Amino acid sequence: MKKFTIIHVILLLSLSAAIQSSAHGYGYAKEEDPLIKIFKAVIFYGRQTNWEKVSREIATISDRIADVHAIFKIDLRPEIDHAIQKQDFQSLTKHMANLIFFAIREKFYYNLQENLTIFTRSKVRLGLAEEYYLTLLAGNVRNYDVRHKTRLHEDIYHRFVKARGTLGSIGFFGAGAMQPDVKEFEILTKEIEKLLFRAFPYFITGKDTHNNQ
Repeated sequence: MKKFTIIHVILLLSLSAAIQSSAHGYGYAKEEDPLIKIFKAVIFYGRQTNWEKVSREIATISDRIADVHAIFKIDLRPEIDHAIQKQDFQSLTKHMANLIFFAIREKFYYNLQENLTIFTRSKVRLGLAEEYYLTLLAGNVRNYDVRHKTRLHEDIYHRFVKARGTLGSIGFFGAGAMQPDVKEFEILTKEIEKLLFRAFPYFITGKDTHNNQ
């Protein structure tokens, strides 16, 4: 129990650092992804113990929570609602981070469902998955690395970079076009998921969508 309490405190500190520059006055950039914006708002209002606003923010991403349930057969809503009802900020941060983990997996899932056949769409999805990781989860992974003398963050980021190269290329007016490497994309994204689970051992993982293509 003491071990997981320490992990949650470090997660809290990492998330606080991630939202520090945008907490005041909701100073979010216009191009910021809606899920990142809501995540930051939930953490910000949770730290302020403004549970009414936390609940309102969560309500705006009901569709994202429903998507997780539909794809991975995991319903995070009861746990999130319970944390709000109990005003348990530590538990809330844990479940919100888990939601981001699933948001990353969801991007991988849809790219594999399409076999990377639509280059622009595949690139945008992978870019968002990487942004979710770097903005909201990477800080905690780095802290894990310091505590355990590992290099999970470096390994995760390296795989994101390599995954970009698996998407292929549309070339220039068709010249120099390259076909995507679906198998390599699948391997790399599966490795990313496993590395994230090492840094967040309390995550619920749900259905292994890589084996259900």
